[in-house]
Amino acid sequence: MKKIAIITGASGGLGKEFVSRLISEVDELWAIGRNVSKLEALKNENGSQGEKIIPLQMDLSDIKSFDILSSKLHSENETDGIEISWLINNAGAGRFGPSKDFSTEELNISITCHCTAIASICNICIPYMKAGNHLVNIASQSAFSPLPYINLYAATKAFVYSYTRALGEELKDSGIIVTAVCPGWIKTGLIVESLNGKKVHFPLLTTADKVAAKALKDARRGKPVSIYKLSVRYIAWLQKHLNNSISVRVWAKLVEKYVKK
Repeated sequence: MKKIAIITGASGGLGKEFVSRLISEVDELWAIGRNVSKLEALKNENGSQGEKIIPLQMDLSDIKSFDILSSKLHSENETDGIEISWLINNAGAGRFGPSKDFSTEELNISITCHCTAIASICNICIPYMKAGNHLVNIASQSAFSPLPYINLYAATKAFVYSYTRALGEELKDSGIIVTAVCPGWIKTGLIVESLNGKKVHFPLLTTADKVAAKALKDARRGKPVSIYKLSVRYIAWLQKHLNNSISVRVWAKLVEKYVKK
């Protein structure tokens, strides 16, 4: 039985950190992303362990791409037997901006990537998992409150959080450990330095390595939710317990200076 880890959005940011931390624990690590050259570069970046990395080019905004993963799992399982020790749904996309400025294509990409892809990949992979294996979905602190100007991103992350918590309860008897990771701002390629000529200040900005380390630590402990940093946990608590109208207005005041021309 071959033990594998599957990580989406593996070629950069948070996904890359998960790769480096889990590669020594498995026989193979299936790295999913759109950019083949970046996926291939992971091999060199992980030294001798890089031989374990299997790049899988998939565009998670295209539902047909899920067949690639399903077919490969079926084929490999027929040959060697497969056990998915870790499934980490990390791929994401999003940007600041008024809703009216988003094209239909952008809307579909965000919803499919954050919602349809995660639910589909979970359903594809769960049959290859057993007690003690880990399923980790990357949500966000923004999942806890409607947030103007990133409302689509926040809404899809609310789906990820809700879906993951419910899935964890459904899988409790199976022994599969399900964790929703809800970080604040992380310094990755998704972070923009300026908008409309103004330098953007991201409060409580942290690095991907710290979030990944905390997420894996919490998952190993069987925690259903992982939030790095006490200050971020406090803000998440406020978002969940304050009247939504208050958090919506406060957030709008903080960011409208960047998005209003």
